[in-house]
Amino acid sequence: MADPITTLTAISAALSIVDKISGQIKRFWKKEPEPAQEPPHSVQAKKVDDTIVVERQGTVVQTITGNDIAKLDQNTQGLIKTFEQSIEKNYKLWKAVYPQRDASPDPVVNAQVEAKLNDLAKKFCADLGHIFKYLGSIGYELEDHYADVRYVCQQFGGQP
Repeated sequence: MADPITTLTAISAALSIVDKISGQIKRFWKKEPEPAQEPPHSVQAKKVDDTIVVERQGTVVQTITGNDIAKLDQNTQGLIKTFEQSIEKNYKLWKAVYPQRDASPDPVVNAQVEAKLNDLAKKFCADLGHIFKYLGSIGYELEDHYADVRYVCQQFGGQP
């Protein structure tokens, strides 16, 4: 049986991963080089106790509580946890593969790395799309780089 706090933690973990790789996915799609330093996001979501707090430049603009999540049925809460686990698994693979991007003098190896990253991006985007859909169903539309990720995911064939 799903627990709202466990589900809230799963959502928070998924959003944390988005914060970590949204820039990389965007650069991969646009074929841009890595910046010296990752630019900060103006909007971020983080878990504080039993609440996800969404801040814009340090000001709270939205919260998602355990009570909000409790409104979701048990199957939906379970699915969110499943999608978060899949995002986590693919993130671990992404972290291992992404540094190999265009690193080989062999164009065939680079093409294989790009194909693997493309596949991982599609899987990540599909899972993230499901989580965003559920958040939207309870009235939580996330902005800023989450909108960027949604757009980029659409280019990969995902629909977050």
